[in-house]
Amino acid sequence: VGPWGGVRAAMAIQVVCHELGCLPVSKMCGLPTVSDILEEDGTPKDTGNRMLKQLPAMLNQLEWMAVAMKRQRDETGAL
Repeated sequence: VGPWGGVRAAMAIQVVCHELGCLPVSKMCGLPTVSDILEEDGTPKDTGNRMLKQLPAMLNQLEWMAVAMKRQRDETGAL
């Protein structure tokens, strides 16, 4: 298990998500010990932490997918 158990589980469950009709984003952001990286209110303890550098790419991809899926749904209707 360890601090990276969640990342390994996320990689494995992507296949299941696809089979269920979900569209998970491929970018990942692994934060093994969140309490060491973020304050309780969600602000970074150290804005230069290397783990936080993964977050913008994942959030950008998530936003892009959300906008693209909404646009498609608006144009063609829900499945």
